[in-house]
Amino acid sequence: MNHKYVCIECNKEFEADFFKLKCEESDYSCFDIKYYKSNANFPVLPSPLDIKSLGEGSTPVVSFKDKFSDLGDFIFKLEYFSPTGSFKDRGTSLLLSKAKEVGIKEFVEDSSGNAGASMSAYAKNLGMKCHIFVPDQTPLNKKSQIKIFGAELHNVPGPRQNSTIAAKEFCDKTSIPYVSHNYNPYFIEGMKSFAYEIFEEFNDRITDIVIPVGNGSLLIGAYKGFKELKNQGLINKIPKLHCIQVEGFSPISNKFMNLDWEFDVNSKTLAGGIAVSDPPRINQVIDAIKESESECEIVSEEKTLNWHKEIASWGILSEITCAAALAGTEKLLNRGVIGKDSNVIVPITGSGLKDLSNAKI
Repeated sequence: MNHKYVCIECNKEFEADFFKLKCEESDYSCFDIKYYKSNANFPVLPSPLDIKSLGEGSTPVVSFKDKFSDLGDFIFKLEYFSPTGSFKDRGTSLLLSKAKEVGIKEFVEDSSGNAGASMSAYAKNLGMKCHIFVPDQTPLNKKSQIKIFGAELHNVPGPRQNSTIAAKEFCDKTSIPYVSHNYNPYFIEGMKSFAYEIFEEFNDRITDIVIPVGNGSLLIGAYKGFKELKNQGLINKIPKLHCIQVEGFSPISNKFMNLDWEFDVNSKTLAGGIAVSDPPRINQVIDAIKESESECEIVSEEKTLNWHKEIASWGILSEITCAAALAGTEKLLNRGVIGKDSNVIVPITGSGLKDLSNAKI
């Protein structure tokens, strides 16, 4: 094994243990993976590990430079070309390959929809049984996608965080392992491929990446991937990794800006993929934003829906969640955070076919 666990809060190191999710030193004490043996090979991934793939990654990029004439380039990376229609497949492939390796045959996960669909598909491919807990308001198409792969779907009333609570309670009652994509660090390691692909396509030409953020796995994974590229001398600078959240669900942005924030249980948004009130890796996300010299923005529901309709006129049918990143890009441009001649990437993190009923047509 070429890695250990390290607590993201106290920095204590532990032997890697798939079943251990927290170091119990603080409220936000998730683990990260630290590589301690020299590795001349690239990419840097946990080993030994036989990764089971369904064809995730290598997603296409499309330039819309003509839409932002002051920029050097404006690019969408179409993550909805992943097997289950979202970027989550990057992390799921590695996470469940590791779960298979340690002998897991049945597990529990909670999700707003995309991760649940991804985990269900990969579990089916690996011969595992899974229980997916989702909020009641999860779009029907996402629920159907979860069920068609054979997962047992558990609907949970109330906000997204209730699904996490219900999943953990179910694990306590049944002793079925909790394989959380938010807590387990192997999921983050799978997300690093997003950064590797951008490097392969553009070298170090990209200056800014604007990411819609709920729990922050893509932003953390991108940061780790780019940091490894920089440490190996392959790029000179990590691109700015801007965090975009929606009004009512902005714990990371408010903490980054040193503003008080309290979740209102009555808050609602159609950007369900980032409707997260208590991200367990909040401090790790903020560290990645600061270390990449990036910014946070909070965007309105109205602006998000307007941008969702706008990019549909360009031929791109995204989830509403993705459109928050466009609303955020607009604010960053107006503030001068993204400068003239910058080369910008926005990941289109999920397919609009997953929640088309909520689109502003």
